[in-house]
Amino acid sequence: MPLHAASALADMPAAACRADLEEIAAFMPVNDAGAQDHLASHGDRIERALRKAREDAARAGDDAACDAVLDAYLAAWRPGHLSVSHLAATGSAAAQFKPGGAGDPRLPSFKVLGKDTVLLVIPSFKDSYAAAVRALVKDNRAQLASHRNWIVDLRDNGGGADPTYAPLLPWLLDGDYPTHRAEFLVTPANIKAQEEICQRSAEQQACSEMIAPIVNKMRAAPNGSMVLGGEARITFDDIGKPEPKAPAKVAVLVDRDCGSTCEQFLLTVRTGYRVKLVGRPSAGVIDVANMRPHPLPSGRVLKYGTSRSTRASDMRIDTIGIPPDILLPRPLDEAGKAQEVARVARWLETGSWK
Repeated sequence: MPLHAASALADMPAAACRADLEEIAAFMPVNDAGAQDHLASHGDRIERALRKAREDAARAGDDAACDAVLDAYLAAWRPGHLSVSHLAATGSAAAQFKPGGAGDPRLPSFKVLGKDTVLLVIPSFKDSYAAAVRALVKDNRAQLASHRNWIVDLRDNGGGADPTYAPLLPWLLDGDYPTHRAEFLVTPANIKAQEEICQRSAEQQACSEMIAPIVNKMRAAPNGSMVLGGEARITFDDIGKPEPKAPAKVAVLVDRDCGSTCEQFLLTVRTGYRVKLVGRPSAGVIDVANMRPHPLPSGRVLKYGTSRSTRASDMRIDTIGIPPDILLPRPLDEAGKAQEVARVARWLETGSWK
């Protein structure tokens, strides 16, 4: 949409809201990788939600009211992993601090808890934190190697990109591990979205190496088909050289905010003999993934899924989550979150939860 048209819509909240809603309603069935399955399983609910959203959009008096309308409609498709955002708001948040730079509260951190136990807090796997995760492992290598118990705190980790957690795998796993691959929905919009995604990546080379083969396969495939991101539906991936002084016991602390790539990390590390997942079930937003932006008429941006996991037909995670090996009650506040870390450390060191 031309810039002047988007500006005109911004002056008419209800009209802008209706335009965005109709764009989403037309775009989702064609381009979202989970949409056809959702229509088959609960299409009536989606249609009812659209009728209500049209009524509510006509009364939307401001951006906040419209955001609520669009969020409710997207939730009828699937809760989580579908969203609408404002570019201006994104820019404002970015201005507060540079992601991965000094002052960023989501930087990973390391702490020695005792003679045998260390804590790694990783609030995000976004590629803007990949260098920080690599540095965390490199700078603390001696301490990591000399402590037999690890707590990896992933509470509040909303995901990001798989390569960000790669430096941790040689410490947590002993050999190769199974990975269910993704299949990508082929449409012109999805090909364009894949081509452009690495331009916004903080790790452009790594992104391009991963995305380029997928784009080439999508270009050669019929519109509306699904293409595998790799050569097989399940692969057995090598961690490289295992760390010789890897921890003996690892507790990965998770909660409902661990989603997307965070959940892929859980699926990967729980194949290790020494790893236990502790806390609450994860968010359940991974079956339909590889989220990409699509501009809406008002200037908002829809984030939608371009891929579907080959695992989903046998083990669905979306809306359910990955269950922990050890379920703990949800902490009520920040003090409770700190107490949870202390409790897990005590369990690793003594075998007792008391």
